[in-house]
Amino acid sequence: MTTYIVRRIGEGVIILIALSFVVFGSVHLTGDPARFLLPISAEHDESVYEAQKAAYGLDKPFIVQYWNFLIKAVRLDFGQSFTARRPVQEILLERIPATVHLAIAGTILAIGIGVPLGIISAVKRDTVLDRVCKIFAVFGMAAPQFWVAIMLIIVFAGYWGWLPAFGRGDMTGWFPSWSQIPNMLAHLVLPAFVLALAIIAAIMRLARSAMLEVLDSDYVKFAQVKGMSDRVVIWKHAARNALIPVITFGGISLAGLLNGSVVVEVVFAWPGVGLMLLEGVLSNNFPQVEGAIMVSGAAYILTALVVDILYGYADPRVRMN
Repeated sequence: MTTYIVRRIGEGVIILIALSFVVFGSVHLTGDPARFLLPISAEHDESVYEAQKAAYGLDKPFIVQYWNFLIKAVRLDFGQSFTARRPVQEILLERIPATVHLAIAGTILAIGIGVPLGIISAVKRDTVLDRVCKIFAVFGMAAPQFWVAIMLIIVFAGYWGWLPAFGRGDMTGWFPSWSQIPNMLAHLVLPAFVLALAIIAAIMRLARSAMLEVLDSDYVKFAQVKGMSDRVVIWKHAARNALIPVITFGGISLAGLLNGSVVVEVVFAWPGVGLMLLEGVLSNNFPQVEGAIMVSGAAYILTALVVDILYGYADPRVRMN
């Protein structure tokens, strides 16, 4: 098992280094930030331009810039934001809690809604309820996030006025006070549901197929022959075994939700890493874009690594392969 863990950690480090090179190289192909940041009065003054490049280290060869970036990135030092004139690390520390809260809320909704619907759909196979669940699953996987978000804002925030349409309320940091919890939950409902919708559909389909396979197994039929109630057979015996692939997928989904919230954060003006990334792209802010992508990528790789290791403990066949 130790060899398996070391190998997976080594693979994660290699992927992260490759990601850093791709991100650094692609971001530098989008334009020259030194030229972008020049004041209008010095737009054609080459001496000011060269001084601006030297100030941000953009006058060095590409490989030197990348090496300096890599060494600093290990310490989560991505330099100064060109527009905010603040360390990117400070901005990340302010934005990460919002993205993590949104991803966790989305994961809870995805598992809490997708698993029961998938199990019920399998138990009620080929009934009207099963068909409705299938239609919902197809809609959830096919509907664009931005369209669903706009429709929910129009209905629940605009027409009925039940929920806030944007922002995080008065919540800042990782932990709300008792008085902030209702307001925080109200602001979380719409963006978390939109973020989780596709995952709900995927988990529902996965849980349904796994449950159908378990229900056709011999031990379930034997339990029914022994006279056990359907409730005990389904929820105590069948569902427990059907949830193994669902839990694995849920862990990977959490990693995906940490990275896949850009559209949701933009539509709902959610002050997370995704919105920070878009702001950096629009302003040609290299350090901010690099910091946002690297932190998101590292979070995905780390979460996937933990899931792989736990799955290796749970299933010896994974370690052997």
